[in-house]
Amino acid sequence: MPSVLDHIVLTIICEKPMHGFAISKELDADESLVAVMKVRRPLVYRSINSLEAAALIRPSKTEAGAQGSERTVYSPTARGKATSAEWLEGIVEHPRDARIELLAKFVLRSRANMSNKGLAKRQRDLFSVFAQEFKTKEKVAEPNTKLVSRWRYESIHAMIRLLDSVIDE
Repeated sequence: MPSVLDHIVLTIICEKPMHGFAISKELDADESLVAVMKVRRPLVYRSINSLEAAALIRPSKTEAGAQGSERTVYSPTARGKATSAEWLEGIVEHPRDARIELLAKFVLRSRANMSNKGLAKRQRDLFSVFAQEFKTKEKVAEPNTKLVSRWRYESIHAMIRLLDSVIDE
């Protein structure tokens, strides 16, 4: 199962075939992506290796590098394109994963001129269930865990407010 970084790299390759160095530069150049996740170059290459092993990308050509060594350009496979599209449409299953994964999806969807409203609505519906559960747990929590329960409720409630603002844009 691809990691969040694997999905980000795959989606960038789906936008335009690239070599690892170019992907790394793209991740550093897009302020929105940098705000979501700062990625070191070796992790990009590890992700490329994982994606290639999973047959989600394939080498499509080589280009001369600035330093003289050749660079392999990767293109998505049909399965890679489908995997990226499915990931971009899918909701994040747990609030703890929203900070990076959901924000990355919103940024990448915006780069592709995709609306974020439908995803935000589906995500809000799921997170509303979590909010109710957290509120219920807070009411019955022991005094020593009440603060943790309150934190979880307030955090998800903030996410829901943000999702509502995305929906209302």
